[in-house]
Amino acid sequence: MTKNMTTGSPFKLIMSFALPLLLGNLLQQTYNLIDAAIVGRFLGSDALASVGASSSVQFLVLGFCMGTACGFGVPIARHFGAGDIKKLKQYFYNSIVITAVTAFVLTTVCAVLCSEILKLLSTPSNIFDDAYKYLLVIFLGIPFTLLYNLLSSVLRSVGDSKTPFVFLAISTVLNIALDLVCVIVFRWGCMGAATVVAQAISGILCAVFIMKKVNVLKLSKEDRAMSKPAVLNLIIMGFPMGLQYSITAIGSMVMQSANNKLGSIYVSGFTAGARIKQFTMCPYDAFATGASVFASQNLGAGNLKRIKKGIR
Repeated sequence: MTKNMTTGSPFKLIMSFALPLLLGNLLQQTYNLIDAAIVGRFLGSDALASVGASSSVQFLVLGFCMGTACGFGVPIARHFGAGDIKKLKQYFYNSIVITAVTAFVLTTVCAVLCSEILKLLSTPSNIFDDAYKYLLVIFLGIPFTLLYNLLSSVLRSVGDSKTPFVFLAISTVLNIALDLVCVIVFRWGCMGAATVVAQAISGILCAVFIMKKVNVLKLSKEDRAMSKPAVLNLIIMGFPMGLQYSITAIGSMVMQSANNKLGSIYVSGFTAGARIKQFTMCPYDAFATGASVFASQNLGAGNLKRIKKGIR
């Protein structure tokens, strides 16, 4: 299940690692497209606008979560490449603690400020209530978003990009089914509950898989200790990467605010178009992650020349 990328053809390794990531990204974007179609078809354009009215701030917060989790995976991949399993487990445990604290802070702050955020984005009054319900549920689901992204990042750090893809595929199919049930059967409208539940299930599946199958990530009592150097290294690597993922959302928020002022019809059109645009980013994200894990493992192994080959 784990894969050491310090030997073998760099091109083949990166391609074989990135392909499940690419398929996973495409699958996730396909769900986003289907989700928009379900909301638009069964609930109407105003409901679709409610979902999309805060897409830029969702990108800001959730992008930070995803970027931070990817950043935490870098030193873990480095220690895996160096064969230092003790350090790897130490960093893994410390990353779990930091992620838990981050989840608590982000969820609390975002939930409290939810209404003010929508006002800042000039959300039209006719969709404000639905937009608030949707955004609040998404914010309350931040711990599950962080859980899945951290554990999938750690699995990728030890060379396993296939397992997170499998769990993401299960989550996506479940998400679509729950969407239909929540919208058509329970008539909950565009609350976002299906997305949070599916994300939670994928995160829990990753956790169970790690505990049962991935020996290098099984934590003993000795491994469960905080380390100041590990915490600092994880923060230095993770948080800037999180900001890198989310910083472009600041510009998007300005555009979103201007777009929201035009009314709900414009917002629903913007939302549908944004779902399609996201497909174009999938290959870049997949190959960038593949190159990152390859470089991190080989940095740990001291193979600097091999890193250059991989980048090339």
